[in-house]
Amino acid sequence: MNKNELKFIHEFLYKLLKEIRYITLNGFEKVTKEFNYKSDSSPVTKYDLEAENKIRNLIIKNFPQHNVFGEEIDNIYNESDYTWIIDPIDGTKSFLIGRPLWGTMIGLIEKNKPILGLIDFPALDQVWLGDGLRCYLNRKKINFKISKNFKLSEAYVASTDPGMFSTQGLQKYNEIISISKNNFWSGDCHNYILLVRGSLDAVIEENLKPYDILPLIPIMNAKEIIVTDWKGKKLKFNFHKKINYQVVASKNIKLHNEILDIING
Repeated sequence: MNKNELKFIHEFLYKLLKEIRYITLNGFEKVTKEFNYKSDSSPVTKYDLEAENKIRNLIIKNFPQHNVFGEEIDNIYNESDYTWIIDPIDGTKSFLIGRPLWGTMIGLIEKNKPILGLIDFPALDQVWLGDGLRCYLNRKKINFKISKNFKLSEAYVASTDPGMFSTQGLQKYNEIISISKNNFWSGDCHNYILLVRGSLDAVIEENLKPYDILPLIPIMNAKEIIVTDWKGKKLKFNFHKKINYQVVASKNIKLHNEILDIING
């Protein structure tokens, strides 16, 4: 994909967000929000469904040949090399209780590789966009550098929820945080942005779906954050294969390998 095509997609996503924020912020401002439970026991609101439906319609209108893979609605496969990944409200539990750390995530995959990612935190008025080389916050390229001289005993580590781990996975995570300087629960997609900002040193999670993590990868890669599965391999997308990702994202290779050694020890 050339620079002009990427620029067009950037502008398309910024325009799209104006319409999506109208849906999600309107719902977020309501004190009481009706919701249902999905088959995996996670909550879903009408705002999740309305936002994803709107995003899909705009993508189909502008990129009719592309595939679409989302959290709430049936996927569309057009045999294209390009697939859009959609999570209309990542962090629905936070959304329900009025915590502002939920986000709308949209990613673009070329074959099996994430090439562009966007995450919008409407309640924080922050839009992050990355293409693997450049990272933007509210349309402005960010140039801050984060310290990478950390080992695990000095690291701030985070994960969303202990309930997301398998029994063995949680044992490994508890071993990691027993060595780390500090551990933080909760945060959902916002944890990865704290990693990009430099406030966290590593995020470790298990049982993530494609829409939970793949849109974040081009943003993290733009700031040289290392992202792999628990075996140290890059995360890849497969439209036809159900994948639950085990994720380690960290500031530097020394810290990353120290975490992987514990997980696989």
